[in-house]
Amino acid sequence: MKLYYTHASPFARSARIVLREHGLEAKVSEVISHPFDNAEDFIRANPLGKVPCLVLDSGQAIMDSEVICSFLDRELGDGRLSRALEADWGVRTFYSVCSGLLDSLVLLRLEKVREKEGLRSEFWWQRYQAAIVRTLDYLEAHAGALPSALSLAGINLACALGYIELRHAEVDWRQGRSTIAQHIDHLEKRESLVATRLRD
Repeated sequence: MKLYYTHASPFARSARIVLREHGLEAKVSEVISHPFDNAEDFIRANPLGKVPCLVLDSGQAIMDSEVICSFLDRELGDGRLSRALEADWGVRTFYSVCSGLLDSLVLLRLEKVREKEGLRSEFWWQRYQAAIVRTLDYLEAHAGALPSALSLAGINLACALGYIELRHAEVDWRQGRSTIAQHIDHLEKRESLVATRLRD
């Protein structure tokens, strides 16, 4: 099996964390493939041109990050990381909000790139920033939904906050959000998270 990824993708990081938590490194080869390179094998597997993309030995491609994480956890692992999401709508909602936060963070990143080209939209710039702050506050207020044991919800949160530190250092997500900060500081010590820390 092959997992296509980039070091800077928070979506790919979540899959790479799950892979390591279940000790699947020998079964799944990680292949760096920047979407903009349009590598033939990657585009053939995933017409969306997005990472992560998991290609099974049969040739079947699985995407996106949520589906890949569930597959790795439930089909190749013992299912423990998905259990809380399946049993509690609050945990599932927390996971979904983290995914929405990631979407806003990526869109803000694109506006930063567009700014260099003189094409930044002030309307969207302000809108994304406001959404990010509101969502961080929401996650802090609802941090009680996070299971104490490692789960896909905690992994998704770690990937979102790690992406802030990589691409949006001006956003002080820790300020006034001690609960999620404490949770993440604990999670980030895990070997799977240390090994997959986001970088260019």
